[in-house]
Amino acid sequence: MSSRNRKVAKYRRPININIGVIIFFVLFLYIGINVVLYLGKDHLAIYEVVSKTIADDNTCQGVILREEEVVNSTQAGYVNYYIKNGEKVAKNSVVYSLDENGNTDETLADTNGSIKLTAKDIKNIRSDISNFKNNYTSSNYNAVYDFKYDLENAILDYLNNTNMENIENLESSKSSTAFDVVKSKKSGIVSYYSDGMENLTEDDVSLDTFNTDSYNKVMLRTNELIEKDSPVYKLVTNEKWKLILNITKEQYEKLQDKNSVKLTFQKDDLTVTAPVTVYQKGEGYFAKLEFNSYMLRYIEDRFVTVELLLNSASGLKIPISSITEKTFYKAPRSYFTNGGDSNEVGVVKETYTEKGEKTFTFIPTEIYYQDDDFGYVDTSVLSAGDVISNVDTQETYTISETDKLEGVYNVNKGYCVFRRIEKVYENQEYCIVKSNTTFGLSEFDHIVLDASLAVEQSIIY
Repeated sequence: MSSRNRKVAKYRRPININIGVIIFFVLFLYIGINVVLYLGKDHLAIYEVVSKTIADDNTCQGVILREEEVVNSTQAGYVNYYIKNGEKVAKNSVVYSLDENGNTDETLADTNGSIKLTAKDIKNIRSDISNFKNNYTSSNYNAVYDFKYDLENAILDYLNNTNMENIENLESSKSSTAFDVVKSKKSGIVSYYSDGMENLTEDDVSLDTFNTDSYNKVMLRTNELIEKDSPVYKLVTNEKWKLILNITKEQYEKLQDKNSVKLTFQKDDLTVTAPVTVYQKGEGYFAKLEFNSYMLRYIEDRFVTVELLLNSASGLKIPISSITEKTFYKAPRSYFTNGGDSNEVGVVKETYTEKGEKTFTFIPTEIYYQDDDFGYVDTSVLSAGDVISNVDTQETYTISETDKLEGVYNVNKGYCVFRRIEKVYENQEYCIVKSNTTFGLSEFDHIVLDASLAVEQSIIY
C-alpha cells in the first residue's frame, strides 16, 4: 500500500471538566444573587430601650413681677459700691458712697494696699466661665451680654468687699463736700440692673408685654461720673413674686380646672409646684403663678422660659413605630399546669387515635399575658377547635376565643420575638411603657424600630 492511499484521522482531545471552576462559578452566582436580594429588600433598624421621662411640649414665656424700686443718687459724683449683687441689706446699711472728685478709689487703695482675689474668688470666676462655655448656644446669643454683665458684677463685688473694711475710717476723715456715704432707707435685696419695668403690674401685662424686641436691660454699676438723680441701684423689698405666663388656648383649657401646676424653669432646671389661676385678656391667654421663695435665683431676670409639666410619665421609652398588635387564643387559667418531668408551663391537649382512643399530650406554651380568668397563648401553639383538659377536675375546654395584645418585637437573641407592653403615656413619636412586666420589656432590650417590617421568629443577623 502506497503512502498516498493512507487516510489520516485527527485526534480529538477528551473534554476535561474542571470541578473547581464549576464550584467557584456556582458559589459566585449564589453570592451575587444574595447580594442583589439583600440590597433590594427593606432592612430592619434596631432601637435600644432606655428609661426616660417624656412630656408634651408645653413651653411658654413668662414675665416676672416683683415689689422693687430704683434708687437714684442724691448728688453727682463717682460711685463706689459695698454690697454684693443679690445681697440682703438692713435698713440704714451702707450701700454705696459718692465721691465728687473721683479720688476715693485711690484713697481706699492707699489705705488697704493692693487688692488681691483669693483662690476661692478665682475658682468661682473660672466655674462661671466654664458653665457659660458648656451651656452656650448660637441660637441664644443674648446670653453673652447676660454673662458679661454677671461677670462684671462678680468682679466688682470682690474688689469692693475690701474697700468696705476701710469705709468707716475714710468717712471720719472725709470732707463733707467731697465724699458722701449713702445708706439704705429700707431693708431688701440689692440688684444692679434696671429695665424700666419695675412698676409693671398684673393689670398692665398684655400680649405686647411679651414682645421683647425693644427690651433693654441696663447695668447700673459704672465707674463713670453720674449726674444727680441718676439710678444707682435697685432694691427688691419683698421675696414674694409673681410669674405671668403667656399660654396657648390648649394650655389654657388644660389649666382651667387646676389649682396648681408643676413646672420647670429652663434656665437652671428647677422644678417646682405653684398655685395657678388662668384668665383671658383680649386675644391672649395667661396664667398667673405665685411664689414665696426662689426669687433670688431669678433676680436678674425679667423674662423666663418655663415648661409646664401637664402630661408626663416615667418608664421605658420606645418609638410609636415599634408598636404592633398580635392575636392570641384565650385559655382558662386553671387549665395551665407544669409538665410531668419538667418545670415548663403548658396545657394538656386531648386528642383521639385512629382507633378512637382518647390520648393526652402536654403542650408547653408561654403565657404572654393573663387576666383574672384567662391566659393568652400563641396561635402557633394551639388552633381553634383544640380541646384542652383540666388535670385536676377532668373538665375540658374548646379553644375558640381570641384577643389582641399590643407589643413590640424583641431581637436580643438575633430573631424576632413578640413582647407585650403596657402603655403609661404616649405622644406623636414616643411611648412610655411599664418596665419588667410579665413577658414584657426591660431597659437596654433591643427591639425592631419599624414593626411592619418584622417577621416573627425570623433571623435578622
